[in-house]
Amino acid sequence: MKRSSNIKKIMLVTIIIVFAIILITSIYFLMKDFLAYKESNDESKGLQQEVIIKEENEEKVEIEWEKLEKINKDIIGWIKIAGTHINYPILQDNSKLQYLNKSFNGKYNVNGSIFTLNEKPFQESETIIYGHNMKSKIMFSELDKYMKEDFFYKHSSFEIYTRGQNYRATVFSCYSTNVYQEEKQVKSLEFDEKVEYYKKRSKYSMENIGKVKKIVKLSTCSYLDSHTMPTSERYYIVAKLEEID
Repeated sequence: MKRSSNIKKIMLVTIIIVFAIILITSIYFLMKDFLAYKESNDESKGLQQEVIIKEENEEKVEIEWEKLEKINKDIIGWIKIAGTHINYPILQDNSKLQYLNKSFNGKYNVNGSIFTLNEKPFQESETIIYGHNMKSKIMFSELDKYMKEDFFYKHSSFEIYTRGQNYRATVFSCYSTNVYQEEKQVKSLEFDEKVEYYKKRSKYSMENIGKVKKIVKLSTCSYLDSHTMPTSERYYIVAKLEEID
């Protein structure tokens, strides 16, 4: 009887210890994620205040590129989608994908950066821009809102700024699909065929966008049809790219 009682006590203590370890580990990772989010968010807001100059009408934006170049020479542009938190520098990455887990200043951060792998961003017919879909709703997390009709039409235009040229992007396609299927589908398509493909894939249609000569494609992880980590699903937001003053 006594032996049975001791075994029960040992089992109880073991269970308590296991739960304590799980709880402490969970708190640790939650705090780690929160601190990474806070650091990334604070740095981004600080950078916005430091390098973005707005004129009196609060619409036209001027970027202080000299300051950005001193921070990181990989910063080649800036993307801003009004009505969202997307207001970030765009970095030119290499095949190592370093900005998946580095901030714009080159420091490690799980939130990563907004980046492109294009060799000549915005000069090529199609530029793809990547960013994480974070639970904290920073980086490209709000791209999933384009899957709602009201948001799609109200936020169909956004801006991209570069040192040599500024652009207006007019969204004409949004959808979620498997990244490997997507790469296979567009790999052999000519530019005009890609445009038609994107139009057909879109959840909603955008009328009268005119001739499309260049496009920008925003990409982030999608959990619409997948709940695994990591997911092979992606949200794609495709827009016509036009030069502006």
